[in-house]
Amino acid sequence: MFKKIFILTILFVSSIAGYSQNSVNNYKYVIVPDEYDFLDEVDQYRLNSLSQFLFNKHGFIALMEDETFPEDLMYNPCLALKADVIDDSGTFKTKLKIELENCKGELIFVSEMGESFDKNYQVAYNKALREAFMYVAALKYEYEPNEDILSESRDTRAEANQEVEQLKQEIAVLKQEKETIEATKTATALNAEEVVEESNDKVEISLNGTTTTLYAQKTDYGFQVVDSTPKVIMVLLNTKNPEVFMVQGKNAMVIKEDGFWYLSENDGNHVKDTKLNIKF
Repeated sequence: MFKKIFILTILFVSSIAGYSQNSVNNYKYVIVPDEYDFLDEVDQYRLNSLSQFLFNKHGFIALMEDETFPEDLMYNPCLALKADVIDDSGTFKTKLKIELENCKGELIFVSEMGESFDKNYQVAYNKALREAFMYVAALKYEYEPNEDILSESRDTRAEANQEVEQLKQEIAVLKQEKETIEATKTATALNAEEVVEESNDKVEISLNGTTTTLYAQKTDYGFQVVDSTPKVIMVLLNTKNPEVFMVQGKNAMVIKEDGFWYLSENDGNHVKDTKLNIKF
């Protein structure tokens, strides 16, 4: 009895589905999501794979959302309907229906509920989905190009070309800015090397005792240390530790220890530590 009622329902849907059929026929593709909202995993119970298979079986070109799309669809997303499966299950019955939505968020097709009383989720979901797809089969889908939808492709292609040209211009500007920054960094590095060469012979003279006050001036790579003249005494280069600096051009480091700064030099035979009075 149930089967007879179901068959009559299918025939009734087929007879009144003219508007839906014509609307669905205007779309070339169906995009199936990797995961339905009511499930916890990608392709759980293989419902997404089954959906793609059944859409293809009934004449559609069904694509999974993570696969590479055909060129015409990439230029015109409105050629495709987005598929979704809605779960309206109760305590004892699994109930699923299929929805097809266009690129504007409009529902183009909603099936009747497919149902199953099976207690095994794997079996119940598969049975309910297959039953819901009987209403998709009743559409007897055949692709019929629609001029309004196809015109979206021309508009989209023009917009895409415009975006590409704009992107090219932005890349050119960024490239120019990068070249300017690199040139500035190179010039700064060369200037720093010249400063070190001038100041290497002054380090020993200026650091005879801790009473000489030195001043740290921020640079792109760390600090340059000057005295009150002001003369550059040394150039400090940043390390990962904010309390440790390398002295450019010397086998030495400036280290903060117990609240004081020290110049630690290694001549290959022994390490010499000199207490500094640096104001950062």
